[in-house]
Amino acid sequence: MNLAHLIGTYGYFGLFVMLALEYVILVVPGETTLTTVGILSRTNVYHFHFLTLVLISALGTSTGALFAYTIGRLFGRPVIYKYGKYVFLTEKRLEQSETLFHRHTILTLLISKYIAVVRDIVPYIAGINRVPLVRFIPITLISSFLWTATFIGAGGFIGKLGAIVRNHWRTDIIPAVLVVVAAAIAYRMIHKKMRQLGVKREDTPDV
Repeated sequence: MNLAHLIGTYGYFGLFVMLALEYVILVVPGETTLTTVGILSRTNVYHFHFLTLVLISALGTSTGALFAYTIGRLFGRPVIYKYGKYVFLTEKRLEQSETLFHRHTILTLLISKYIAVVRDIVPYIAGINRVPLVRFIPITLISSFLWTATFIGAGGFIGKLGAIVRNHWRTDIIPAVLVVVAAAIAYRMIHKKMRQLGVKREDTPDV
């Protein structure tokens, strides 16, 4: 069962669950999921609305991050060291992410969404270090909305571009490509001719 079929079958609810589970099951590809729904939103098969997709996706990933934060805060480092390996939360990855987190706490919370794996580890670290919820939740929501909007928007652009290519490849794309190729060839020929003229002028003795 492919990703597009899953999203098409379970809709917004399935999207919410998939993004929330990413913090527990790291094999769920967040960027791929978001890009896919963006592409699907541009088709006539799935009637997804961009703003609704961003809202549901942001809430889904924020819920998963809050769940991870809670585990980190309640059970601490020992539990993560013991069971984290089953979901690819290795001790080395945790320590590397923690170093970054301690140096730039707020910045890490904001930009970690865009870094695969680190995105899934940072909420655990925030919980372990007992970052106040009044700080963690707003920053997580902001980064979630930015992250989801970026990839859903990118998917929508890809979907729109694909539709243009499919619908106009004969009338627009091929002529455009031919014009570009012809212009490139003409440029090279003119450039070569000008260089030859320049060489001839240099070789001509002054009278």
